Amino acid sequence: MNTDKWEYVKICITALVAFSLVLSSYLYKSKIHIAGLEKDLTLAYTKIQDLKRLEAINNKQRSEIVRLNSEAEKLKKKVEDVEKLTKQVQILTEKTFETSLSYRRDASKYASRGGASLDEVYKKFNSLEKDIDNQKEQLVQVRSHLEILYERKLSVPAGYPVSGYISSGFGWRRGSFHSGVDICVNRGNPVMATANGTVSYAGWKGGYGLTVIIRHNFGFSTLYAHLSKVSVNAGKRVARGDVIGYSGMTGYATGPHLHYEVMVNDKPVDPRNYL
Repeated sequence: MNTDKWEYVKICITALVAFSLVLSSYLYKSKIHIAGLEKDLTLAYTKIQDLKRLEAINNKQRSEIVRLNSEAEKLKKKVEDVEKLTKQVQILTEKTFETSLSYRRDASKYASRGGASLDEVYKKFNSLEKDIDNQKEQLVQVRSHLEILYERKLSVPAGYPVSGYISSGFGWRRGSFHSGVDICVNRGNPVMATANGTVSYAGWKGGYGLTVIIRHNFGFSTLYAHLSKVSVNAGKRVARGDVIGYSGMTGYATGPHLHYEVMVNDKPVDPRNYL
C-alpha cells in the first residue's frame, strides 16, 4: 500500500514538473511574443509621430509657399501700379509739352490781353516741365526698386524642396564636411525647385547620383541629389514649386533621402536658414 502511494506521489510530482516545464515554456514564449508586440507597437507609434511631423512640415511648407506667392503678387501689383502712373505721367508730359508749344505760339496774344508776360509764361511752363520730369524719374526709380524686390522674392530659395524631415544637418560630421542637409523621405516623392532660376546641370554627378543644380539670381544656386528620376534638362527655366525630379537613393546613399544644398556665390551655406 505504501509502495502504491509512493508511486502515486512520484506520478503526481512528475506531472507537476512536466506541467511546470510546459507552463514555463509557454510563459517564455508569451514573454517573447509580448516583447515583439511592444516593439511593433513602439515602431507603429514612431511611424505615427513621423507621419504627424511630416504632415506638420507639409502644412508649413504649403503655408510658406502660399505666403511667398502672395507677397510676390503684391509686389507685382505695385509694379503694375507704378507702370500705370508712369504712363499717366508720360501722357501728362506730352500734353503739357503740346500745351506749352501752343501757349508759346500764342503767348503774345495772352500778354496783349492783359495776361501774364511772355517771360512769365515761359518760366511757369519750364518749372512745370521740370517738376513732371522729376516725378517721372522718381517713379522710374520706384518701379525699378519694386521690380528688384519682386525678382529677389522669387529668386531667393525658400521652403522645403520635398515633404520630409531633416535627418542630417549642415557642417562637420565624422571628420568630413557635409555641405547640405539630408531630408528623410520615401523613394519616388516629387522634388520641387525652391526658387525661380535656370537649370545649370541635370544628370549623374558621382557620389551625388542623379542630381539637379539650379542657378538663381543674386548669386544663389541650389543642388538636389540622390534622385531616382530627373524631370528637367540643363537650360530649362523653372519657377518655385516646379517638379524637377523624384526622391531616391542613387549614388552614395544608405537609404532613400534628398541631399539638398544652398550656395551663395558658389559657397555652401546652411540650407536651414532658407527653409
